[in-house]
Amino acid sequence: MGVSVESDELSERLRQQTRKDIRTVILPVREIREALQRLYPPAAARESDSQAALVLDEIFAAAIECYACDVHIEPTEERSGRVRLDVDGVLQHDRVLESGLYERVVSLLKVRSNMNTGESRLPQDGRLSVTFDGRGFDVRTSTIPVGGLEKIVLRFLQRFDLVPDLEQLGMSGEMLGRFQRGLRRPGAFCVIAGPTGSGKSTTSYASLQTLDLGRVNVCSVEDPIECRMPGISQIAVNERAGVTFPVALRALFRQNPHQLFIGEMRDAETVEIALQASLTGISLLTTLHARDALRVPARLVELGAERSTLASSLTTCVSQRLIRMLCRRCKLKSSISSQALAVGRRYGLTVGIDAWEAQGCDACDFSGFQGRIGAFEVLEMKAELGASMERGDAPAELGKVAFGLGYRPMIVDALRHVAAGVTSEAEVLRHLSYEDAE
Repeated sequence: MGVSVESDELSERLRQQTRKDIRTVILPVREIREALQRLYPPAAARESDSQAALVLDEIFAAAIECYACDVHIEPTEERSGRVRLDVDGVLQHDRVLESGLYERVVSLLKVRSNMNTGESRLPQDGRLSVTFDGRGFDVRTSTIPVGGLEKIVLRFLQRFDLVPDLEQLGMSGEMLGRFQRGLRRPGAFCVIAGPTGSGKSTTSYASLQTLDLGRVNVCSVEDPIECRMPGISQIAVNERAGVTFPVALRALFRQNPHQLFIGEMRDAETVEIALQASLTGISLLTTLHARDALRVPARLVELGAERSTLASSLTTCVSQRLIRMLCRRCKLKSSISSQALAVGRRYGLTVGIDAWEAQGCDACDFSGFQGRIGAFEVLEMKAELGASMERGDAPAELGKVAFGLGYRPMIVDALRHVAAGVTSEAEVLRHLSYEDAE
């Protein structure tokens, strides 16, 4: 009895989907049914899947209700697990998953995220959609093997209708004006810097919203696309399919773009193409992992940028952090440190001796904080800075030149929020140091 061509085609499709060798075996229907019942007891499987689905719905509901940006589902001892929610940059315990249930929840997430459920030894990325109270949310899923099991982190991606306006991010009026001038310059090359989780993507999308999308051709290359924005041609990097940042950027050059958004500067080839684009008059917005704005030029040079080309192309460097805001209902009056007063005097910031600190109440889930606001620094590249950069001056020397042109370090902007009673000095010092003001 031969195997049909259809069976061969089915085997090939299964091999591609499972990435495993498929061997076709002909058996009586009765034996196949008996084998399936031994491997997958129907009642137990349905009950287990139902429980995992219910728990997963509860996890999503808890994350959405407390505005968590990430959910960590991670293994603990004896094949059990725990769930923690990232709320305002701090992980909070949500629940424990018993042995067996943890693995079912992970398996269900992988199925819903279109991941390879048969692969648990390699990291995987996926994506799924969640509906809660009639609202839709896109979620990025990421798995890594940990101790024989898998850890999954879920990131709630931004919705276009929830992206704030640029004016709502927390920049001072003067700083916002500097940043907007940089964005509007012909052939602008603006870099938004900071560590992971500092709000770079939100600032990027808020900046793109200020463009006249009906009159200019705006294109982006992102990995991944964190927010689908109407009016922008967005390309997702897919290295497995050969769509890398350089490949996508070269293709976009033939699309006559006026403005390019590059999700992140990662390698020398991407930096080189970006600089070429800027020199041809295409405006550029991108993000970079760098500690502060003064270190952006040096970081780009490390990635392969020529100093002379960079000096004539780079227009604006922004660095930022997200600082938790004090709960208005329970914050307590306190006093500010002598260091904060000294920094305020040095940079012309009016800082009183009174300040506020966190306490905790029902309204803020006893954390003492509700929501976050941005602390920023903006480095507007002018001729003097370009000359310093071309000479290869260290960030400290660049800072001396920048200070004379109106630059203020981020710690000063953060203290502005302390002086206004928006946050506490202790919260600022979780992210920044007074040494940054030296």
